[in-house]
Amino acid sequence: MYRDKKMVYIKAITPIHAGAGDGLGNVDMPIQREKHSNIPEIEASSLKGSIKHSLYSKFKEDEDEIPEELKKELYTVFGPEDGNDNYSSSIGFTDAKLLFFPVRSAEDIFKLVTCPYILKRWIEELKMISKKVDGNLDINVNSGEYIDCKENDSKDDNEKIILEEYVFDRFSGVDENLKGIISSIEGLDIEKVVILNNSDFIDLVTMYTEIITRNKISVKTGAAEKTGLFTEEYLPAETIMYFMVLSAPSFNENNKKTPKDIIDYFNTNVDKVFQVGGDATIGKGFVEKLEKTGDENA
Repeated sequence: MYRDKKMVYIKAITPIHAGAGDGLGNVDMPIQREKHSNIPEIEASSLKGSIKHSLYSKFKEDEDEIPEELKKELYTVFGPEDGNDNYSSSIGFTDAKLLFFPVRSAEDIFKLVTCPYILKRWIEELKMISKKVDGNLDINVNSGEYIDCKENDSKDDNEKIILEEYVFDRFSGVDENLKGIISSIEGLDIEKVVILNNSDFIDLVTMYTEIITRNKISVKTGAAEKTGLFTEEYLPAETIMYFMVLSAPSFNENNKKTPKDIIDYFNTNVDKVFQVGGDATIGKGFVEKLEKTGDENA
């Protein structure tokens, strides 16, 4: 069905709450996580809905309704709203997967941590869209150790790093091939990137998301209700994720578009900064699109 695809990277400017409904654990309103790994994610339906809503709001501006021509283009790409038109969306999205997770550090304020599982999965998906990504990278790191991505690969007096309350010993420098792939993401500070053991990484993304306690406010009084306290989980600012945009020929017989036209529509109309998830009215969920250098499809 889908004939063209593009990898998109997003960085959280503010904390993100892509909610998973009521929680059964210590958090009342947890974020979405992968079932098999417990790694945070943003489900494709949440992502697509947020992007479509942002475009609708952008086109509407001060009008009661968006102009018919803009609405026709939007509905051709993202699908109609009322169901009266007998065609479906020609754009698709994969789940937004976690690539780098920010963790407080005694050095550089914070580090962007990842792990072999995350990187191998990401590279396998890159191979789907780029012929330039070659070979299987063998990434191994022991528990309690880290792989350094700094430019200077020589050992120095500072061979340990402190992430939250954990101390990690330096295992080695990063593979140059992998370093080149990571460096191709524009806007990413590779000096902050640290590769941890899979288990250590899972511990950090499980225990060190943001948990905020909020008050339920009475509409009548404007004051906090006595039984209104609840906790809400967020992916922290500086988190970096990625997803794929997929395109097919448009199904609208009155507005035919090629898969390339659909990708071009996304590139042209989706702003560099947009909102995903909930709590948009309190300034949450702002993300920035990061670019990737080079021609992905070359």
